[in-house]
Amino acid sequence: MFNKYYQDELRYLRDLGSEFAKAHPAAAHLLAGEGSDPDVERLLEGFAFLSARIRQKLDDELPELTHALIGLLWPHYLRPIPSMAMLEFSPMFPSLREDRMIPRGSEIESVPVEGTSCRFRTAYDVPVHPIELEHVHLDTQIAGPSRLMLKFRLHNQVPPGAMDLKSLRLFLHGEAATSYALYLHLCEHVKEVRLRVEQAGRPEGEWPSARLRIKPGGFGENENLLPHPAASFPGYGLLQEYFTLPEKFLFVELKGLDQLGSMDVEELFQVEIEFTHQLDANLRPEDENIRLYCTPIVNLFPNQGDPIRLDRTQTEYRVRPSGRHPLHYEIYSIDQVSGYRTGTAREVIFPPFYSFVHSLAERQGSYYLARLQSSVIDERVDTYLSFADAQGEDDLPAVETISLDLTCTNRRLPEGLRMGDIKIPTESSPSFAKYKNITVPKPSVAPPLHGDLHWRLISHMSLNYLSLISVEGLRGILELYNFQVIRDQRAARANVLRMKGIQTVTAQPRDFMIRGFPVRGNQVTIEMLEDHFANEGDLYLMGSILDEFIGLYVTLNSFTQLTVKGMQRGEEYSWPCRTGRQPLL
Repeated sequence: MFNKYYQDELRYLRDLGSEFAKAHPAAAHLLAGEGSDPDVERLLEGFAFLSARIRQKLDDELPELTHALIGLLWPHYLRPIPSMAMLEFSPMFPSLREDRMIPRGSEIESVPVEGTSCRFRTAYDVPVHPIELEHVHLDTQIAGPSRLMLKFRLHNQVPPGAMDLKSLRLFLHGEAATSYALYLHLCEHVKEVRLRVEQAGRPEGEWPSARLRIKPGGFGENENLLPHPAASFPGYGLLQEYFTLPEKFLFVELKGLDQLGSMDVEELFQVEIEFTHQLDANLRPEDENIRLYCTPIVNLFPNQGDPIRLDRTQTEYRVRPSGRHPLHYEIYSIDQVSGYRTGTAREVIFPPFYSFVHSLAERQGSYYLARLQSSVIDERVDTYLSFADAQGEDDLPAVETISLDLTCTNRRLPEGLRMGDIKIPTESSPSFAKYKNITVPKPSVAPPLHGDLHWRLISHMSLNYLSLISVEGLRGILELYNFQVIRDQRAARANVLRMKGIQTVTAQPRDFMIRGFPVRGNQVTIEMLEDHFANEGDLYLMGSILDEFIGLYVTLNSFTQLTVKGMQRGEEYSWPCRTGRQPLL
């Protein structure tokens, strides 16, 4: 962006200088032209550079106000979207004799790219059992409903009763035509789930069980990929992650397998899922389409900033991440600013100037302010740090050196990775499982610091539940989070097409009896065009996201129920009544 301003100013000076020289020949030798004095040319270039900075500042839409307010209420909006991918853990079954847990936030690394390993962290807790999903088969009968059969193998003769099998999470992997269709049918069209235990390779029995059920996964409160402060509305993060990595939500949970503990299971058992109707003949799921032990990962990691020496000669200081290759790192957030008071060993923690607890306790001392600015060199965002007192006046603290705790990304470096490249062990990665990425990392996206940021801010401030119950309101908020338009035009066009598929949004007041008490809420109906989506499962996933998002706006003493209708083929999907994050049914 800055280069455009610079080239415009330089072109203007040269064109104007040429015209001025023609009108005033006596002064022509003072102006730079083609092949003229190089010293004069350098002066014009320097003047063009300064003029370009002034123009950029005038076009910045008063970032001191907008950035401060957005950073306080919706900090995720001013942060880059890091690279994301899906990761699969492969347990070392010969040595796995008990349940193990790979906690959320485990750090993993990739093979080096340009001399730097990209660091990722996991988003989900991944329970690992001595169980392997050995085979996937879809039985499509000529007459009657289809059945999906999942064959599991127990390792090391560990009895099922010794494992926590209340829930087994499955990831639906592969092309959209397969993974989205499986998601739709497993969430919406399951008639019955049965267990079949095999002994000596022969089926010994079949147990239909009402306790066996399938639920969608990936919507938990602690399963977000990107950090969001408590003051920030979680629904925005939901949209941000959906438009960036929709595969994050292609999980289902098989619940009720703990009843295997009361059965005589030697080594093999099979889960048979019978659907309500026959599936498309073109749907042929294979072993790689349904996987255990998977999680989304994001290119975020803790890092230190280069120490800043306060030399009293400037009012703000550039924040630079530490590392051998500084251009391989980008600041996602400043987590802590500290220093040691001159002449003492006491550490001083500087709070942010813009916060909800600013000066509540009449605190004396300095605060830090962070300013974001698009780099004049490339697409990265530069961060500058300054200090002020409680009234906002410049106030350099009585410390010599500032230390910085940061959360960073590897900028665009993960774009050089392929499938299987994220596999290097770290101190926090599990010793009982290998791992690799099973999708190509998504490109990182810079935050929208310029353009229509004012209007985006106003849209957020004016948003409420009623404004969502319209086509314009719902499309408008969805468009705010289609950040892919900055980097990935193909994904952005697909997202825009999905939004245009929303044709009508209506809400009807409805009274409902919940545990013997009357509750008033809204029946929300959205009509969509099916041909704006990759397939029916794609439409269903977006409906699930909208159900979660709209439900987050509902007050605790009310509820909402979403129904999505297809306008071309007449399909209709309804989600349970919900208040907040808790379904009522």
